[in-house]
Amino acid sequence: MTKAQAEAILGKPKQEAQFTLQKLSAYVLTYDFGQLLLEDGKVVAITVADDPTYVGPLGIKLGMPEDGVKAAFGAHKKKRTGHKDGYDDVVGTTDTRTRDLYDETDRLMIEMAAANPNDPLAPFNVISITQADGAGLALLAAITQAKIGGMYPDQHVFNFISEPWKT
Repeated sequence: MTKAQAEAILGKPKQEAQFTLQKLSAYVLTYDFGQLLLEDGKVVAITVADDPTYVGPLGIKLGMPEDGVKAAFGAHKKKRTGHKDGYDDVVGTTDTRTRDLYDETDRLMIEMAAANPNDPLAPFNVISITQADGAGLALLAAITQAKIGGMYPDQHVFNFISEPWKT
């Protein structure tokens, strides 16, 4: 889908920003429900982060606890592969403990955050659901790597781990 096609369906975005990541130039279009990521003029990822009525693939919803996400994948016996990243992201005085689950089979990225970043036992809940093509998943992973590498001076990533994931 092109930017023009997305805007014909969704209307003009509330905000539009270009960013560059190494040799890659992309755009973020912000809407009330979340964001679209565009690369080379094409939509490569759609993120829903602010629509409490949205029910995503496998029945995953915003606010769903991590155990519910595991159960949703477990209820659909298809073999899936990907990876799971975990890290603390500090922006100013705000600390967020994050887990990103990349399902490369279904082309999903489920982002979860701990309810209390200072409590090591705090549960994680879904804060965004992204459907992407291969380029979109690669772009999302590259954004995380850029954060880790210090490309964004206002963000600091600590305790990064990445491990294979499968069902």
